[in-house]
Amino acid sequence: MRILDELMSHGVVSAAVALIATREEIEIEEAVGEAPAGIATRFDFASVTKPVVSTLALVLDAEGSLPLATPVGDVWSEAHARLARRPLADLLRNRSGLAAWTPLYHRCRNLDEAAELIVRGGTDGDLVGARADTYSDLGFLLYGRAAERRLGVPLMALLRERVLGPLGMDGVEGTPGERPDLAASRMGTGQEVRLAAKLGETCGHAGLFGGARDLWKLGAEWLAPGRLLKPEGVAAALGGGGRFALGWWRRSLRGSAGKALSPSAFGFTGFAGNSFWIDPEKGRIFVLLGSRIDPFIDINRWRRRFHSAASARGRIR
Repeated sequence: MRILDELMSHGVVSAAVALIATREEIEIEEAVGEAPAGIATRFDFASVTKPVVSTLALVLDAEGSLPLATPVGDVWSEAHARLARRPLADLLRNRSGLAAWTPLYHRCRNLDEAAELIVRGGTDGDLVGARADTYSDLGFLLYGRAAERRLGVPLMALLRERVLGPLGMDGVEGTPGERPDLAASRMGTGQEVRLAAKLGETCGHAGLFGGARDLWKLGAEWLAPGRLLKPEGVAAALGGGGRFALGWWRRSLRGSAGKALSPSAFGFTGFAGNSFWIDPEKGRIFVLLGSRIDPFIDINRWRRRFHSAASARGRIR
């Protein structure tokens, strides 16, 4: 199926890269779209940044420098009562009861103020009390700030030292920069990056920037841990019930994964147009990066079609 060409012809993306791989090798890797579209093109990861942060969380948990069982109140004594007793793991499993989102760049002047606003539950508790399975950008932002607070190192530096460097994810950066291999955004996501940058955010909610091979390297470690992650840590992160694992979505038929992926598959998507899924039963990693044009198009149906074609070992162009 000509999924990549159809994504272009239907006006879903202006550029896209698809990658299907095992832990050991890339099986299919293709690119389409406007220049600089190519295999090495970097895209705005957006929320696909979150599995990267969760990988850091497992590393810090294993070394004991920031256990996932640590209550939020142990990091911030001033935490709202509804949040203080929650372990840090709940921030990454979307179980903290934090609101999904709030315009921090309007409510706060910097990242310190943003973290304080979140940890105190907002104004009159407007940021706490959501359903325990509410997908929350704020939870991931707060975990990143907790790591900085406890270790005394900026989050981007922690990611480089503990995750990106060890896994060879050399194409990943915290700010887009001026490099010519960056896919242009035609959906206006750059404005959110600029607003978030006013708070000092270079990753997390605003997102990292990188390529398909970078995500393949991350997926390979989750598929067969041992180089950076511990198998028992990955098993614990992926265990439990509900819609979310630690740092990941679980496979659903109506979501981005679709029926082509196994029930044990886990992954993440980004609003900018990206999809990243790992299927342990098939032993495959599926990456579809795109520079999305229209936020109102149902992009998940294209992601499901991509997984169907890739799982059937068919061509994607």
